[in-house]
Amino acid sequence: MVKKKHSAVLSTALIVSMLATGVIVAIQGKTTLEVAKTAGDKKVEVIKGIQSA
Repeated sequence: MVKKKHSAVLSTALIVSMLATGVIVAIQGKTTLEVAKTAGDKKVEVIKGIQSA
């Protein structure tokens, strides 16, 4: 009886930690994409500036 309860607690903790990791990865992925997009936009501005000079 105690063993069953223990494994249920462990599996619940594992699921919670996996969900938390997924959320963190999603947040980091979004910020990485935004940083890449911003860097891309700046690169385009620099190229346009060179072409018009």
